[in-house]
Amino acid sequence: MSTEFTTVDQLPEDPLQMPPPYWRSSGVIFQITSALEELCKLLRALRDVHPRIEVLLSEYFARNPEPSEDDEEFGDISEPLWELESKIKLKCELVVFMAAIESEDLINRVSVYNLHKDISESIERLSPPEKYLVVTASLTESTGKSTRPYEAIKKLTTWRNTYAHGHCADRPTKSLRHNHLISPNEYPSVPNEVQNMVSLLEGYLVLLRHLRSISRNDYTKGESLHDSEIEEYLSQIKRYKFSYEGNGDIYELKYTS
Repeated sequence: MSTEFTTVDQLPEDPLQMPPPYWRSSGVIFQITSALEELCKLLRALRDVHPRIEVLLSEYFARNPEPSEDDEEFGDISEPLWELESKIKLKCELVVFMAAIESEDLINRVSVYNLHKDISESIERLSPPEKYLVVTASLTESTGKSTRPYEAIKKLTTWRNTYAHGHCADRPTKSLRHNHLISPNEYPSVPNEVQNMVSLLEGYLVLLRHLRSISRNDYTKGESLHDSEIEEYLSQIKRYKFSYEGNGDIYELKYTS
């Protein structure tokens, strides 16, 4: 039965004496699973809409070999696809952003439940990759550098910081002019956004499994129902195969069951 604590000085300094108390998270994990559920629905809709629009556009270009750039008919035909693609890209970005936040929460939790209070509190203000290195070095014989979990938290943190500070995640952030005023070689497309999300979310899962494997406290070693839920959604999304040339605005979509 969990003990109710009302002041911080009541908490045990030895991390292995906990739980209780149990960790109260921000609930970001529910944002991830909700966004993934919606993303799967949007991709299912894309399977229907994309080929239908492709047929209509083929007929349109057969009638209009050299249409004007502001042709209204082209926009009317493409609008349902553009709207759906926009929603897919937004959900991909939300998944990555929330996974980056949840990654830091995971590291914080392992730190509190596995490291002495003095160590855990001393690293609170470090960046997530720095926290990860301290936690890993404290619990294993490795520094943690040049490993898949370390690369995963670095990439997630870089993406999160870029996005959270209002920058374009597909452009260098060395200066505001570089990021916001120079046109990219390629604008984000559905294939690129989905593939990037899959890669970063797989990194999140690699980090999650590693932190559980090095934990000494049973509480932070245990699996969550959300783990299998995320893995299932990810498995569904990876069944969508995109083939394209250039920036991915024009692509073929296949679904493997």
